[in-house]
Amino acid sequence: MKRIGVVLGGLALAGVLLAFYLVRRTFPRESGSVRLAGLSAPVSIATDGRGVPRIRAGSIPDAFFGLGYAHAKDRLWQMEFQRRVGSGRLAEILGNKLVPADGFLRTIGFRRAAEEAWRVAAPGARELLEAYSRGVNAYLETSPARSIEFRILRVSPEPWQPADSLVWAKMMAWDLAGNARDEIRRARFVAAVGRQKASELLPLAAAEPAILSEEEWPGRSPSGGFQVSSFKFQVDWPRLDSAFDSLAALGFGGGESLGSNSWVLAGSRTASGRPILANDPHLGLRVPSVWYLAAIDAPGFSAVGATLPGVPAVIIGHNDRIAWGLTSLAPDVQDLFVEQVDPADPRRYRHRGEWKTFRRRTERIRVRSGADVDLTVRESVHGPIVTDVFEGAGGLGAAVALRWSGLDPEDHAAEAFVAIDRSRGWNEFLAAVRLLRSLAQNFVYADVDGHIGYAASGAMPIRPRSDGLLPVSGAGEDDWRGFIPADALPRVLDPPKGFIVTANNRVASGAPLGAFGLTWAEPYRAIRIRQMIDAKPRLSVSDVAAMQLDRRSLQAEELLPLLLRTAPLDAPSRDALERLRGWNREMAPESVPASIYAAWFVELAKMPEGRLRGVPRGSTLGRFLIDALRGNSSWCDDVRTPGVETCGELQAATLQRAVAFLRSRLGPDPAAWRWERLHAARFPHNVFDGVRWLRPWFSLEVGQGGDASTVNVGAFRQDGSFAMTDGPSYRQIVDLADLPRSRYVFTTGQSGNVFDGRYRDLLPEWREGRTLEIGSGAPAKVLLLEPR
Repeated sequence: MKRIGVVLGGLALAGVLLAFYLVRRTFPRESGSVRLAGLSAPVSIATDGRGVPRIRAGSIPDAFFGLGYAHAKDRLWQMEFQRRVGSGRLAEILGNKLVPADGFLRTIGFRRAAEEAWRVAAPGARELLEAYSRGVNAYLETSPARSIEFRILRVSPEPWQPADSLVWAKMMAWDLAGNARDEIRRARFVAAVGRQKASELLPLAAAEPAILSEEEWPGRSPSGGFQVSSFKFQVDWPRLDSAFDSLAALGFGGGESLGSNSWVLAGSRTASGRPILANDPHLGLRVPSVWYLAAIDAPGFSAVGATLPGVPAVIIGHNDRIAWGLTSLAPDVQDLFVEQVDPADPRRYRHRGEWKTFRRRTERIRVRSGADVDLTVRESVHGPIVTDVFEGAGGLGAAVALRWSGLDPEDHAAEAFVAIDRSRGWNEFLAAVRLLRSLAQNFVYADVDGHIGYAASGAMPIRPRSDGLLPVSGAGEDDWRGFIPADALPRVLDPPKGFIVTANNRVASGAPLGAFGLTWAEPYRAIRIRQMIDAKPRLSVSDVAAMQLDRRSLQAEELLPLLLRTAPLDAPSRDALERLRGWNREMAPESVPASIYAAWFVELAKMPEGRLRGVPRGSTLGRFLIDALRGNSSWCDDVRTPGVETCGELQAATLQRAVAFLRSRLGPDPAAWRWERLHAARFPHNVFDGVRWLRPWFSLEVGQGGDASTVNVGAFRQDGSFAMTDGPSYRQIVDLADLPRSRYVFTTGQSGNVFDGRYRDLLPEWREGRTLEIGSGAPAKVLLLEPR
């Protein structure tokens, strides 16, 4: 027995030592020096205690080499997964279940578009993309450290290529322009309830507040008539919707509350007399974060802020002269075209009175532990045929093509952001923004000379007669007629009011309503930011930080008076209603009334389900509920029951169900119904969130406040989980009076290594609204990259 105990003890010790060895092998070198090929002079990477690097180099290409090395050192698995997403190569490492996703990704052609963008890239952009790739590959060649995902999945990273960087820019552009999916959803609603009811269920964006008034930007962009299309289509929308689900499941184009806030204050509006610029882009929450903080210094280049692992540029931040932020313009840059296929020859389709042949290509999808799958992709003059991405699509009787500006050959995203990083003033900044085509963004600007400004970017299609809300005929009459010229896009420098606010609201009062889209976000965040700016004559950095954390729900202020008229059906409902009467409309984490309001909202949001007859409703908009209850709409009647319900009866019944839900989920004592107990921000790992025993180690979760309408956004799913799956992915406050004291934070941590404390150390800071400075203290570690 003693010998068995010794053997078991030895095996346990060996297991501990092996585990220690494997964990240790996931940590890269962060200090000392390493000799690398591809450098012309030494590069210093000084890392602070949070893992934020300051990269110093003697030339700009060497600086981007250093950024590539730093990204690979800290986020290699994330970069590997991202390029596999963009290239449609997930089944190769994850097996047969990912074949549909790969098929969709290959059909859209993100990788092909990235390779085309690389072929037409300007020489300067090519030089920096190649330098960045050399930095990534130098790490791959010289460091054995790999995060544990590579070992678990038995994957070895291939050398990095410039197109790998460009494909991720394409994926980000897709994520911010998901209106093709909106067209499918609207088409399904029209089929279920007719055009009028569908328009009530999906009301168009509010015309005000606009980012720019007609006085600030009176320009009139070229546009069509923007009439609702009368084209009759016969397409299997549920199955086409399921094709888009493949990509939404990966976290792209599926969020219904993606947004962002940014605002910039002139010196006349600040305590210091110098501009302040704030930005918090709202993206899908994940771990590692989509962002990585860095400071980069080289002769002629000094930029600080948020970078995207895999992409060689500071995307949001400042240099020593200017600061910038961005939010999605919420553009309508995707359309679905229903092609007329020749019944006698399915290889042909009719366009402008002629029969044309579909272009075809074959994509081979490699499958782990399975046979390769060959995918035939068809394309029309409008783009890839997305109805081909699922089995049996040939029986639909229609071929639906996707037209998206992000697939056009001309795309200078990498060049544009490097040019923004290097801009010295407004004119250079504008010239850089003009280069962006696939990314339609609202840019806010400030500089050390005291100027503030706004500029829109992106290739905005000119539609001759449709409004972009529904699919159109591919016969030719609805083909895009080019794009709005970059110089005709909205912009303003130094508006008299002394501030600019963007929150995915309408771009400009002076533009035709449909020029840039019709489906902007609800206006509550934009209104609330303006309220807080007007509340004080001059604002400090602390005031701006408090604005970013504001959780007052203007949606609740509008909806709650209607709900308070409800006649409760029982004592628990009566108690809940009394708690709401005294509520301050703050969606605070500790708030009990916030939980009651949210649970009631979710029950009310089911209102359309009877009339939709099984068509998924997605997230019901607050504006729809407010209009329905205010007008005692027929939507309140559940057509599945024999009686006719009034809105008052619906309110009483849904309040009772909401309270019963809270009692079952959080217990019978209302004092325990804190919003943060019901509402959690979820940060799923890109692979292991789906593995039950690995999820607790790799995915993160934290209780949160807010709702879809609050500035500190906290949109929640309406499926009963109340999960927050997208939100403020990054916060930045740049003080042009003291640039080194600018403030930053993002969601999780700099490291992508689950064993590193910096994998999750920023999450408490982000939740509580604390921020950090970059490069304010002595570096914790210094790594010197030297030429070999």
